[in-house]
Amino acid sequence: MRLVLWLVLVWLPVLAAAAVPDFATVRAHHRTTEGRLVDRAGEPLAERPVDGATRRLEWVPLEALSPAMLETLLEAEDRRFYEHGGIDWRAFAAAAIQNLWYEHPRGASTLSMQLVGLLDPALHPERNHGGRRTLEQKWDQAVAAQEIEARWSKAEILEAYLNLAPFRGALQGIHAAAWALVGKAPDALDRAEASILAALLRAPNAPPPKVAWRACELLRRIGSADLCPRVHQLAAHLDPVRLAPRWNDAPHLARRLVTEPGVVHTVLDADWQRGMERALEAAAPARAAAVVIDNATGAVLADVGGLDAAQPDAAVARHPAGSMSWPVMTALALDTKTVNAATLFPVPATGDAMSVRAALATGAMPEALAAHVPGAREATLLELLRAPGAAAPDLSRVAIDLAQLAALGRMLAVDGVWRPPFWRAQAQGAPVAMISPQAAFIARDLFPAVRVAPLPRTHAAWGVGSNGAVTIAVWMETGATASVETRAWLNARLAASGRWPPERVVPTGVVSAPVRFDNGREPPRSEWFIKGTATAVAAPPVLIARIVTPSPRAIVAAADLDAAGGVWLEASREDERLRWQVDGVPAGQGGRVLWRPSPGLHHIVLLDTVGRVIDTVDVAVRSDVSADARRR
Repeated sequence: MRLVLWLVLVWLPVLAAAAVPDFATVRAHHRTTEGRLVDRAGEPLAERPVDGATRRLEWVPLEALSPAMLETLLEAEDRRFYEHGGIDWRAFAAAAIQNLWYEHPRGASTLSMQLVGLLDPALHPERNHGGRRTLEQKWDQAVAAQEIEARWSKAEILEAYLNLAPFRGALQGIHAAAWALVGKAPDALDRAEASILAALLRAPNAPPPKVAWRACELLRRIGSADLCPRVHQLAAHLDPVRLAPRWNDAPHLARRLVTEPGVVHTVLDADWQRGMERALEAAAPARAAAVVIDNATGAVLADVGGLDAAQPDAAVARHPAGSMSWPVMTALALDTKTVNAATLFPVPATGDAMSVRAALATGAMPEALAAHVPGAREATLLELLRAPGAAAPDLSRVAIDLAQLAALGRMLAVDGVWRPPFWRAQAQGAPVAMISPQAAFIARDLFPAVRVAPLPRTHAAWGVGSNGAVTIAVWMETGATASVETRAWLNARLAASGRWPPERVVPTGVVSAPVRFDNGREPPRSEWFIKGTATAVAAPPVLIARIVTPSPRAIVAAADLDAAGGVWLEASREDERLRWQVDGVPAGQGGRVLWRPSPGLHHIVLLDTVGRVIDTVDVAVRSDVSADARRR
């Protein structure tokens, strides 16, 4: 009988060899359940679980396991591991006798047998068999154990077992178990910690006192019973099982970018990311967020969505651009060369005139200046900024997030080119030239280097500023003093990370010229002009008026045409000295003029008697405004 059994156990593995994978295949197919976010140099920034209920970390080679772990593993599960060929006959015989005569059953599975049980789903214990393997499964397990011993080295068996074995809760493998249960890497485990993990292998979810008792039994057998008090302390903290991220410097960004297991490479800089976190924490706000953009490329160097991973991601929260859009709108208007920093505009409340620079210094954006923003250029920028499906009639009302605020600041501070902020190298978008360097320079000179604004109906403020190297956008919720604290924080960060205030380099095509004002309020001064737009005397418009209809950025449809097939251009006053132009072509004079539009975008200008621009609007005419509709 023993001869028959011996022949079967010798020859069946040969027949079943194809069923046992090789070690290299098993290791190659191991996948972590965690996704990791790394910076441009590969330094880890964050980690999060993204794959199912099981928690697995990277495969750990045998040489990266502590000697204490291997010692306690063999003592607990397979003392004669290096002596048998897959089946420990001595343990098998002892288990058979105990199971026959005693109440408590005893197992005889070797590490090799346990490993094949992990590798082959057909060998998993049957639920309808009391959570135990059937006799047929045990037979197949013994056969496969001999086969794996014949094809794998002892070191490979140990390594694979510890990487595949279930521990407590959803933890699989020594790597996840070590980090989750004792907060250490597998190579740093001491005897007490290793004994706890080894004791879990037999019953991963046993009550903590039972785990501690088993671990102490192990320690007594290897002569370290004095460690039992520490074992009880460790066991008391086994539950709840929580595998915390090993890296947590960018948890909010990780939730946005890490969606599957593996490594997500970014263009972030770990020093910048951690530096921004420390700086925000030092400011001690209740909540804060910041985005840092590289001025040269538009790459995001840091993205801090909040000071606590549990807080909402404030970096992606959108707010109406409001006054943050004014510098860009001013630059776009300057680029039309119909307005400059010395241009006098009427003040509606008083009827007086005030220069662009003086009006902006009061914290107000003149409506007449906003009307000079070219509609086509503004529409392009709106399309770049709008969230999918969102609507916004103009730049001041478009809702933007911190990265977009930083990108707008970078565009104005550097080259006038819109560079979409990007977090991954392969996601870098195409640049779009929006503003001339000359207009950008003058607009920067008209506004503070750091722009800060309170956010309505909140206790928060946001701000943006640039130095020679980076642009920083920040949001802080600190109460009534949020604007003051945000400005101080931005000034400190910009000074710490580059030349501050930034060096002023006058671009070619910008001239400084003296200008005198005829409004009786502003003394003479030197002013910056785009070449060709300088004026020695800035006079108020001879006629003070504005365009009432059509409204800025209006959309004209066939239904808007009057009986004559036209649209009325109306000024705020009736005066035959007023002149109208549409796309540079005279369209009539007086306070009310009929215009027959054609489909497309049109620039409407109201001028005074000497040809000075009083007001402008841009409108879009829909394609349904056909020639027939205009003739009706």
